[in-house]
Amino acid sequence: MKYLILFIVGLLVSCSTVPKTQKVLYVTTEPGKHHDYTAQRLIFEQVAKDAGWDYTVHSNEHYEQLKQLVDSNLTTGYDAVVYNFCFAKSKDLLAAENMINQTRVKGTPAMVIHCSMHSFWPTFKDGESSEVLGSNYKGSGKPDPEEVKKWQEQYPDRPFPVWGDFTGIASTSHGPKIPMKVEKCCEHEATKSLAKQGYTTVNAELYNNYYMVDGVKPLLRGVQKGEAMRGKGNNKKLVKVDDEAIIMWQVPQGKSEVIGLTTGHSTEEWQQKEFQLLIKDAVNYLLK
Repeated sequence: MKYLILFIVGLLVSCSTVPKTQKVLYVTTEPGKHHDYTAQRLIFEQVAKDAGWDYTVHSNEHYEQLKQLVDSNLTTGYDAVVYNFCFAKSKDLLAAENMINQTRVKGTPAMVIHCSMHSFWPTFKDGESSEVLGSNYKGSGKPDPEEVKKWQEQYPDRPFPVWGDFTGIASTSHGPKIPMKVEKCCEHEATKSLAKQGYTTVNAELYNNYYMVDGVKPLLRGVQKGEAMRGKGNNKKLVKVDDEAIIMWQVPQGKSEVIGLTTGHSTEEWQQKEFQLLIKDAVNYLLK
């Protein structure tokens, strides 16, 4: 009987040490207007399978997805969430607030990719001053004052959801589509598979750094040099390009944190092995 009890105890201990499969939620829209989100989803699914994550895709048409993103249980049961969508001019601020709260309040770490940064611009881009927000905001966004007024009248006890403050580095524009040299700012678990010398992308968009909140840790820098056509219609002309910006970073957000990555406009970028490894390493870092 003594040996039987010891065997059972040993079996229970061994079972309790079996690592659980990490659950990852991928939020996107399909088909997408300026991005092929279906092709990108398929690549993400392959990355997730290779990484061994238990993943779920949460995908809907643009406007239907915004309705779904107000669900307070959006990330319940998941160990991390990845956002890859484009809601640039959206004024669906309840959706923005809910996603912010999933990380800051519920504690679900988030990875925010490419045009997810160029989302909910009325909360930080479309105004002329940050003063309408008051003194309780860390960023320097310039929200649409009418949206701030409406929010404060309807929800006086809830912070106005400044999306740029949540992503950590806010972005409001991008450069031409030309190759980009990606350089490491430091060594970090979220970029551990990237060679020390970095890599060069296919044609990509370099997002600007409109402002940065306190606590942001830059991970990667993007540099574009060369020539590109700029302007529209008859005003197009060939200009020299010499720009750089932080393109990947980590920032604490309430009970958890966010990893931002601004590259990933085209399917060709997603097909690059280095880009896929950045997603894998970043999510694995968030799952730690």
